[in-house]
Amino acid sequence: MESGAAPEGIGRRTFLAASLSGITTLALASCTWSEPNPSPPPTTVPPATTPPAPTNGVPLPTAMSRSSWGDDAFSRGAFSFDAVGSTPDLRRALAEPVGDRLIIAGEATDPERPGTLAGARESGLRAAADVTRLGTSGERVAVIGAGLAGLTAARELVDAGFEVLVIEARDRLGGRIQSVDASGFDTSIEMGAVFTGDDAAVVDALRDASVDTVPFVAEVSATTNAGLSVPIPPTGPDAVAIAQQWAAGRPADVSLATALADSGATPLSAVPDESGVSPADWLAHTINSGVAPSTGAVTSAVSAERYDPDRLGGLGELVTGRLADYVDALAEPLEIAVSSVVTRIAYDDARVSLRLDSGESLNVDRAVVTVPLGVLKTDTVEFSPALPLMHQRAISVLGMGVVDTVWLRFDEAFWRADVAGEPDDPDDTADAAPPSPANVLTVVGAPTPVALWIDAGLTSGEPLLLGLIAAARATRLEALDDEEFQAEVLDSLAPFATATG
Repeated sequence: MESGAAPEGIGRRTFLAASLSGITTLALASCTWSEPNPSPPPTTVPPATTPPAPTNGVPLPTAMSRSSWGDDAFSRGAFSFDAVGSTPDLRRALAEPVGDRLIIAGEATDPERPGTLAGARESGLRAAADVTRLGTSGERVAVIGAGLAGLTAARELVDAGFEVLVIEARDRLGGRIQSVDASGFDTSIEMGAVFTGDDAAVVDALRDASVDTVPFVAEVSATTNAGLSVPIPPTGPDAVAIAQQWAAGRPADVSLATALADSGATPLSAVPDESGVSPADWLAHTINSGVAPSTGAVTSAVSAERYDPDRLGGLGELVTGRLADYVDALAEPLEIAVSSVVTRIAYDDARVSLRLDSGESLNVDRAVVTVPLGVLKTDTVEFSPALPLMHQRAISVLGMGVVDTVWLRFDEAFWRADVAGEPDDPDDTADAAPPSPANVLTVVGAPTPVALWIDAGLTSGEPLLLGLIAAARATRLEALDDEEFQAEVLDSLAPFATATG
């Protein structure tokens, strides 16, 4: 029998979902749930329809796979960011237990590392600690959402003696962790989280689950639209620093766009130098390749006070294994129902009642809600009574950014320049080590739909690129079909096909 399959060919988690939809009124005390097997392999994503051969010098990829988190009904974005008015206290408020029965978790509730694997994991640990403090071993607890936060909380609660059911709207586990075995790629690729973040606990947990990672220190290069490789000056970061310093003295938070304009940091000169790049171009480069991919938002939405310009410097390690293996390790002892959408959460002093999209109901003692902030911002889930005002304010003010990934595999890594060069002293050739090629590729001086490219195969030698598409550009490209999408992202690689030092 194939792993993940139940007798008569029904997948185990599919079986759990079927048992939910077949019961009119469900109480955990009266039901026996099957223990899930590890999740089946991810769905294979076919490469895009091949468009006509490009004329910009970029070869056609042998494989392509893309995400679409903004258009995903169960996430409505990639991760939370600090919008204008956001504070760590708002995130803490969102995490406060509601009536001792309801607890909201997820990366958006973590005040220290929102938008990261570490933030999601820590929120799950915190939610489980709150349930353990408020409840009694043996109580029935529903965990809504089988992402990292939900599975972490569920494992902790099971270990503490609670009776736990995880309810997941998707037909798979992991939430915004999605490992895909896509056609044309030799190894699994990650459509959501790709980096561990600068957190030892996450790296250790992945290592325990046999998920391979490699150290990653961003070495960023910039190339003009004409293919000229140019050094990156501090022009853009300096302008952002001036804007943030000005904003810190304001009585109320303002957007980064407002701070750049009103602080005197802009306008910058639009006169290009000998390389064809102007100071204004370098600020645009900082925004497009720094602000946008680290927040998933435009500068008019990002808090000037809370924006962290160093966030991309703490990416941690690059995941080269399958994050799904970590997800499956967490899920192994849990009872999980997939393809089960919770549409209403009612709570009082005695219990929590959940309504599913199938019309069935579930009563539990307490619930941990880990649906993404982007979903909480919609009317997908109704709370009765309404959440407390501070919870509502947090959901309203905190932002949900859109960052998509595109993976491309080629026959050859045309973007890797010959970095060996000539030694300064011919006598030192034996001991001199060639400089490392850049692992983060950016374009300056011209608009591009891809914020930055990561040479994901540099360590292994594979011709593999990972592109990050952010904010408004991500929303626009999500609406394109695969052929149109591929044409645009390939065009954005043209500067690297003809790059010169």
